Amino acid sequence: MMEVMFIDAKTKEEKIILDSGTVDYCKKYKVIAVYAAVQFASQLPTAVSQLAEAGIEVITSQPDRTSREFQILGCDTFHPGLRLARDPDAYLYVGDGLFHPRALALAQKDADRFREIIRYDPFAKQHFILDESDVRAILRSYKGNLMAFLAATNIGVIVTTKSGQQQFVPGKELAKRYPEKSVYYFAENTIDFSRLEDFPFIEVWVNTACPRIGYDDATERRIAMVNLNDAMQAKELLSSKNLLTKE
Repeated sequence: MMEVMFIDAKTKEEKIILDSGTVDYCKKYKVIAVYAAVQFASQLPTAVSQLAEAGIEVITSQPDRTSREFQILGCDTFHPGLRLARDPDAYLYVGDGLFHPRALALAQKDADRFREIIRYDPFAKQHFILDESDVRAILRSYKGNLMAFLAATNIGVIVTTKSGQQQFVPGKELAKRYPEKSVYYFAENTIDFSRLEDFPFIEVWVNTACPRIGYDDATERRIAMVNLNDAMQAKELLSSKNLLTKE
């Protein structure tokens, strides 16, 4: 197998300094969990000090599959993966774009209430707010997909051959968890959604690759798809009071 070396591409900024408007906005919360993309994760001490000086308690962690504290992966949408000792009042994400902070939003689907995500863009030098309304349509569609999964008889499991995302063995547990269903496995290096329509007997697809595949474009796809972790606990998720089942 070919050896692969991963090198962090850090921003040229020596330190991240929050603008006064962002610090003032954060004062509405007592405890804030701070995270960033890998480009900014090592340049946060000054920003953390700014929050502390404003009387805000800062908490963080080193989430699963990351190399340092503060770093998050946009692919990880499961709250336990953050490894936070306790829940914050809100999140502060440092970085540009929506991919990573939206992961923090989707990871809250099991929560009883939504924790606001304050996104500070180091290039724009200002903050933006990501709230429940930004993911409500996705969660509504995903809830429908989970309900369809429970009612379905023929299930297709997508397995990628990509290193680091290949989850065939965990995927085999699905057939054991739901012996009343017929489960078919499809292995591919690149997932082409249009080709899934070549198998019309499959009622719902279960994704075992990057969890964002199960969420992103959920409102646009014509096929029903859920992530493996959620499929394994679909009944529990749908019977609990959480953001996913919220009307």
